Amino acid sequence: MTWQGGKLGREIAPVAAFAPLKPFAKPADDAANALKALSKALAGYPAPVRLHVRLVGGADGELIEHWDIQGGARGAGKAEPKNPERAADVIVAMRPETWMQIAQGRLAPYEALYSGRLRVGGDMEIAKSITRHLSDPAVAYRSPC
Repeated sequence: MTWQGGKLGREIAPVAAFAPLKPFAKPADDAANALKALSKALAGYPAPVRLHVRLVGGADGELIEHWDIQGGARGAGKAEPKNPERAADVIVAMRPETWMQIAQGRLAPYEALYSGRLRVGGDMEIAKSITRHLSDPAVAYRSPC
């Protein structure tokens, strides 16, 4: 019991960090090249998948660059700078700087999500599966839930 009559809190051990993605972009790359590399990395995903990536720029987020990323069982991935004609399985929104940190393996996607630097919509199970597929095998994968 504490002096206020409540229970003592349990000591919580530090939680291991989330796994970053396998780096598929170099520091000299731009966001477009990193998104094309993402589509190639998704070519080995076990099922057809479509991502809608929104890169948000500008001081107030008024500039939005849309990317349609396809990958999966059909072979080579495809990345095009356009708003997808069909509904995407997963929608991701972030700043280009955040995307480059994730693509270079310097920032784990879940850490970006929990810090508010990344937003995800659509099928969350597919999003988690894609993250696991792209995670760096040298770091133990830990699911967010």
